[in-house]
Amino acid sequence: MTMQHLPRTDATASTVLAHLSDPHLPLPAWISPAALLNKRLLGLLSWYTKRRARYRPETLQALVEDLKTQAPDWITVTGDLTNLGLESEYRAARRWLDQLASPERLMIVPGNHDASVRGAWERGAAHWEPFWRGDEHPAQAVGHDRVANAFPVLRKRGQLALIGLSTAIASPAGLAVGKVGEQQLARLSRLLGETREQGLFRVLLLHHPLVQGTVSHRKRLIDGAELQALLAHEGVELVIHGHGHVSHSKEVETRDGRAPVIGVPSASSVHDERAAYHLYRITRNMAGWELEVTARRAAAPGQGFETTTRRSLPITRAHGTLEADPRRSINA
Repeated sequence: MTMQHLPRTDATASTVLAHLSDPHLPLPAWISPAALLNKRLLGLLSWYTKRRARYRPETLQALVEDLKTQAPDWITVTGDLTNLGLESEYRAARRWLDQLASPERLMIVPGNHDASVRGAWERGAAHWEPFWRGDEHPAQAVGHDRVANAFPVLRKRGQLALIGLSTAIASPAGLAVGKVGEQQLARLSRLLGETREQGLFRVLLLHHPLVQGTVSHRKRLIDGAELQALLAHEGVELVIHGHGHVSHSKEVETRDGRAPVIGVPSASSVHDERAAYHLYRITRNMAGWELEVTARRAAAPGQGFETTTRRSLPITRAHGTLEADPRRSINA
């Protein structure tokens, strides 16, 4: 059932943003052999030899049920809904998204699995368009060029500016790299500047981790240094990502002070780090912002989800800019 919770609209009230990633929905029962004459064949073998046991639909369903009880105002999914980027996977993922929340309340960005081979994301993007397009993105058929030039996208939701980047690119077998690209970086600079002037809390969504060393070299964001330099110049309040399938908490320097960079595990994982999602409670105050990060993690099998960490990150405002409070250390 789609959530019917109504978002808070008072500009002085807290806003709660949920973040999950890498659900890796199950593969369809039948796959055309013609679709496997590429890198996907290795992905299929990986799924049946190990990944199928690590990413479980029942765990994902338990997460969704717990998320609905928390009733966040907005929800974000930072990529890898699919495994092989098949058209049938895109259709199945659309049904899952429709059940999770309305496009008005749910925003997604693609991951590397969604672009596993050249053209996969461009062909599949139309199925998810209501969930990834920005406020100024017209609702019409999606073409390859239009998808390629669509990002970054911006959604303004109350006191939030949700900015989605696409790092999804096809890469050779054995690699899972991502890239933003010069065109996205140029447009992102403008969006960050405009929303900063509007006094919004800017949340940047992307699949690949921003900070170098968060994941292995073969899974890195190729132009992460360029993106980090842009954020240092334009500022941002929060960066959220997936890809690593483990919890990550880093910080980057910006013109407004330090900004947290937070990653979540796979939303369906029963292997290594169990499935989890985050809730970000964002409150404007006289000093600037208060960001409370709550991690909800899968407990023992069949025991649902529980709060494992909750941290508060004060952000103080000085001379019209946001400066990080020295107590920003987090472990979400």
